[in-house]
Amino acid sequence: MLELLFLLLPLAAAYGYYMGRNSLRSKKLNAKNRHNATYLRGVEYLFSNNQEKAVDKFIAYLNGTDPTFESRLALGNLLRQRGEFDKAIALHERMAADETLDDAEKELATLELSRDFLNAGVFNQAEELLKNLINIPRQRVESANLLLKVYEREGDYQAAIAVAESYSEILGNEIKGRLADYWCEMGNAELGQGNIEKARSFFKKALNNDPKAVRPRLCLAETLLKQGRYNEAFLLVKDAWSSDPVYGLLCLDHLKRCFVNKADPKYRFALEDLVHRTNSASAMVELVKATELSSGADDAEAMLLNFLHDKVNLKLFSALMELRSHKLRAGENDALMQLKSLMDAQIVQSPRFVCRKCGFESSVMFWQCPSCRRWRTLKPRHGIDGD
Repeated sequence: MLELLFLLLPLAAAYGYYMGRNSLRSKKLNAKNRHNATYLRGVEYLFSNNQEKAVDKFIAYLNGTDPTFESRLALGNLLRQRGEFDKAIALHERMAADETLDDAEKELATLELSRDFLNAGVFNQAEELLKNLINIPRQRVESANLLLKVYEREGDYQAAIAVAESYSEILGNEIKGRLADYWCEMGNAELGQGNIEKARSFFKKALNNDPKAVRPRLCLAETLLKQGRYNEAFLLVKDAWSSDPVYGLLCLDHLKRCFVNKADPKYRFALEDLVHRTNSASAMVELVKATELSSGADDAEAMLLNFLHDKVNLKLFSALMELRSHKLRAGENDALMQLKSLMDAQIVQSPRFVCRKCGFESSVMFWQCPSCRRWRTLKPRHGIDGD
């Protein structure tokens, strides 16, 4: 019996090794399955538009992988996206100082670190990193663009202009539009301080950088309006809506200030041209008012009904109620004006402008979207309660 036990020992040892190995393999397989399930769960959240939970799952997935350069970079970006700037900064700082990485990888980590600082509002740190990176040819374009964003966030448009002009050849054609907006920002600052001539010189530089832009024309018109030079301002405003009909609503605001006498036939002719080029509902309403002054209520109503035939809009309906109220008795007029006041309240509450990139809505015009920070993406809002 003892001999039999000795013979069975090797078999027992082999069996124990086999079972232990299978158990370890099973644990690894289960861990891998859980890891993959985490990733798939993140994809599921992403497709269901639950971005916050999706980011959580992807962070958990990346934390569970063997750390590669790409996975660490992706993890840092996700942390930044979720607003955990301290963790993103710490991770990218370690990567930028990692001697096992090559120079190109360290540069990418430093570039991401500058984004961390930019999003966290630590502009001086971001600026310092980008001023070093911009001297490296392969990082120059991205560094220059990020440096412009730093100066935009700081409101240092003079520094932004210096960077844009120095690297204009590599930044592409759109930098001319950005330069125009920078000069306009500086011009508006001077205009706010009463320095009209200096402001005008900046607006002219903006127009030289982007000859087709609407904003410099309207800014120059503003300087002329402040000096009472209405006819010169009108020519600039007309040139603006001819250059880009999308901004008809903004041009109308300036046009109304160019004519003190709204019964002036030139004002009506200008409105007709504005309506023809821009199809702005607000311009149509203003044209109807001018027509009522010059030709009477019947002609104004006929014009308005013609507009309504082609464009269903609350502003036009409100104007029609206004005209019809003049012909009604007191009791009927009160009911109609109550309905009109409800419609006007809806118009007032509706945003006038919307960003074509991120969907940000606003009642006032921003040339740089406060949400996505892109330039010239806010446009007049269209639709039944828009323009």
